[in-house]
Amino acid sequence: MARTGNNHKGANSDGGFGTICNGAELARIIGVSRPTITKFTKAGMPIYDEKGARNSPRYDSAACIRWWKDRELQKARGSGDADELDIDEIRRRTELAKMKKEEISLAVEEERYGDVEAILEELGHALATIRASLIALPKCAAQLEHQESGFIEKRLEEEVYRMLEELADFTIEDDDGSE
Repeated sequence: MARTGNNHKGANSDGGFGTICNGAELARIIGVSRPTITKFTKAGMPIYDEKGARNSPRYDSAACIRWWKDRELQKARGSGDADELDIDEIRRRTELAKMKKEEISLAVEEERYGDVEAILEELGHALATIRASLIALPKCAAQLEHQESGFIEKRLEEEVYRMLEELADFTIEDDDGSE
């Protein structure tokens, strides 16, 4: 691990916030592979200087972590420009869009999406039937006026269950006979 000190390659940066280190040490600090550090450097991660072994880049760990964090935030917000996307990501998104378009076209051809107007019409009929039954319920109760409470309760319960069964039997009928 890098050490700090003015005469060591791990000296503090000018701001004193991070450790000056080589690519391998930076990879260990932020928990990525060494090739990822190279990829980040090509993508614009800041270099402290090029005074490492064989003139390799040295990094200020704090500046690099800030750059990495900002990059991840930008990705999470989805604010990256199309120019920043790599070609593989662009191809992947294009293929995904094509697949979704084909799935929708196929679903329409297979008529998986029902005729909304027909569904609403059938639902309207079912609701009208239930409404009529509910309106008739007090008349049914009036006919039971001089009956025993147990009989009245049983008769009203039967009427409510009949209405609920009508509602449960509701189906959308297909006009052309296909499924």
